[in-house]
Amino acid sequence: MSLGRYILRRLVYTVPTVFGALLLMFIVTRVLPGDPVLMILGPAHSSPENVEALSRMMGLDRPLPIQFLTYVGHVLRGDLGYSWRAGSPVSKELLRRFPATFELTTFAFLLMVVISLPLGIIAGYYRNRLPDHMISIFTVIGVSMPIFWFGLLLIYFFFYLLNLAPPPMGRLSPELGYPPTVTGLLLIDTLLAGDLKAFLGALKQLILPGLTLSFFNWAIIVRTLKADLIETLEEDYIRTAKAMGVGLRSVLFRHALRNALLPTVTMAGAIYGGLLGGSVLTEVIFAWPGVGSFAVESIQYLDYAGLQGFILFYVLIFAVINLIVDISYRLIDPRVQLE
Repeated sequence: MSLGRYILRRLVYTVPTVFGALLLMFIVTRVLPGDPVLMILGPAHSSPENVEALSRMMGLDRPLPIQFLTYVGHVLRGDLGYSWRAGSPVSKELLRRFPATFELTTFAFLLMVVISLPLGIIAGYYRNRLPDHMISIFTVIGVSMPIFWFGLLLIYFFFYLLNLAPPPMGRLSPELGYPPTVTGLLLIDTLLAGDLKAFLGALKQLILPGLTLSFFNWAIIVRTLKADLIETLEEDYIRTAKAMGVGLRSVLFRHALRNALLPTVTMAGAIYGGLLGGSVLTEVIFAWPGVGSFAVESIQYLDYAGLQGFILFYVLIFAVINLIVDISYRLIDPRVQLE
């Protein structure tokens, strides 16, 4: 199947997935305890007349099927609703906050790749030997420690005790001015503005939340790559290559690693998609103004439109990343057929 037809077919398959996610999240948001109308009005203005008028204005007095169909109609026109908490359209708020989440997630993902790939190769090649045992200790710690707890430990040691890290107060210290917004990514915008001091400040702010997000996931990647590399190194063609005198570097990196990487790429893609929408706790701990914080605020204040918009946004991001991962199989191994 050609690449174009494969992408088109995957996009068609995405439609029922998105519709199912829309229906599920709509039902879930409506069964949450509490009334958004009372939340908006507050105790001082919650007269029956005001409650009835605002419910009618928000469409909450209609039957649920009608509310859902109305919402789907708005979504098809590109309207995700109005976030009363943020005081702006949901789509505008998501686009405003997404660069912060994207920058943090991508930084954490790059940290994960840089750390986990070499460790996974070493652990797989030196199976049941000292390097493997030492790496296993860190991976066990990584997968067993809750993300929020690791983030709090980093803040305690590197900010509170050692004073090596900046305070966990967002993307840039208030003492440093924000550069003109070009991409929304502070590392790039500060460089475009020629402000090296602000660039270093933004980079420092990224380190602790980036480590927090990557620590748990690099342990997963190390374990996945190690297991696949061990299995690949026991294949007949690898033994044949060794018997024919092929060098260690060529056997490991040209033959074994190439085949062992496919499951790791799948796992890494799923992790990246999860990080884009699942960095909620990390954003809250470090006061990071991303879409994760927006989701938490929407839940706290029963902002239906905000929460629905976040979930829809997350589903679409995850679908796109899965598509990119599947296409990358062909780039890693041309023998892979897209079906």
